[in-house]
Amino acid sequence: MTTGQKDARRWLALAVLLAGGFLPPLDFFIVNVALPSIHDSLGAGAAALQLVVSGYAASYGVFLITGGRLGDLYGRKRCFLVGMASFSLASLGCGIAPSPPALVAARVIQGAAAALLQPQVLGSIRALFEDERELARALSFYGIMMGMAAAIGQFGGGALIQWNPAGLGWRTVFLLTLPVCATALALGLTVVPETGGGTRVRLDLGGAGLISLALAGIVVPLSVGREQGWPPWVFAALAAVPFLAAAFLWYEARLGRTGGMPLVDLALLRIPSFRRGVLVAALFFFTTCFYLLFGLYQQEGRGVPPLQTGLAIVPYGLGLFAGPLLTAPLVRLRDRLLAIGMGIQVFFYVTVGVLVARGSSPAAVSAAVFLAGLGQGIAFPRLFATVLGDVPASQGGVAAGIANSAMQVGAAVSVAIIGSLFFIVLDGQGGERAYAHAFAIAQWTLSTGLFAAMVIAIPPRRRSNVA
Repeated sequence: MTTGQKDARRWLALAVLLAGGFLPPLDFFIVNVALPSIHDSLGAGAAALQLVVSGYAASYGVFLITGGRLGDLYGRKRCFLVGMASFSLASLGCGIAPSPPALVAARVIQGAAAALLQPQVLGSIRALFEDERELARALSFYGIMMGMAAAIGQFGGGALIQWNPAGLGWRTVFLLTLPVCATALALGLTVVPETGGGTRVRLDLGGAGLISLALAGIVVPLSVGREQGWPPWVFAALAAVPFLAAAFLWYEARLGRTGGMPLVDLALLRIPSFRRGVLVAALFFFTTCFYLLFGLYQQEGRGVPPLQTGLAIVPYGLGLFAGPLLTAPLVRLRDRLLAIGMGIQVFFYVTVGVLVARGSSPAAVSAAVFLAGLGQGIAFPRLFATVLGDVPASQGGVAAGIANSAMQVGAAVSVAIIGSLFFIVLDGQGGERAYAHAFAIAQWTLSTGLFAAMVIAIPPRRRSNVA
């Protein structure tokens, strides 16, 4: 095979990986606009509807690090295909679920499958593209994919519910992903090369158990606590997290000293760019709250139907798509694009809150939403480049798992805290003005978290050697 053929094959493999990686974030967002239909069809109560969302998010967030390490140890292609097949079966289970408990169970399984699938995408990209420019370009495509999944999820869910093909209603949001799953599986078998894996490898079960418990102690209470009225077990679980994290670090250090294979090589935490990128990633995914609350404001506050609610978020998706394309030629600014993009995003997040609070025209709001998406689109690829740039390719999977776990923790924290603030400000009131006021307060609070991330994202000055 010639060098040109190998190069073309790598980019084709990237397309297949991105098609698979598109599905987990898509499924997180697409179900939100389907919840009223699930309530009407299955008679699901508020608690069950909350679990349809949080069950997926919790199992996804809990198992991401373990999923990434499995790819490093046993082969990323193998884990990508197993994860894709499991995700497909779980999606089918969601689509044919006869009752709320069956749907919740299928969603939990779907989240765990996504946790095995998603880290292999970033881990494979890190292994396939060793050249810095090629890696930056590949991560730009990854950033576009992640952003478009969020936007298309919101719009596609509303469109499918309104279209209602074959009278399937909400079930179409799960069943129509199956052809994509089947195509990615078939192409993945032949196109995606194997990276990772080795001989005489063994998964660190103790470390996997401890880190999964620590992540569960954060994600699960914050995902379901508000709907349950913040019962005592929520605070007990959160209080246990520092002890579980300390036990995990002690166990991993001990295992490394005795010649074992720890789940996370603690040397990763000594890489400055990796530490900074993971912290920024956690704060960066406060953006999840924007998607949820903007949709809630549109549907419940303005009384907009699902399809129009989805259309309202499309400008954000267009900005996410345009951002990486516009900044691709700016090689000299590459190290600063993360902070620059987040600065644009913060400014227009605040602007969106101001415009909604003032009752400005939908056109003005859409323009600000587009520019906020543009800022995120500029920043997103550089976030992953910051996380993975100095990480050895052999540990790309677990590094991707840590970064994605940080994002899920950030999402859970933002939805729990800022979502609760939204409902406190709303105080049971109805009407567009009440929802607009609550959204604006929540949006400005969210922007402070993103501002902190922007400050952390500013690259440190390089010390010049003075003769």
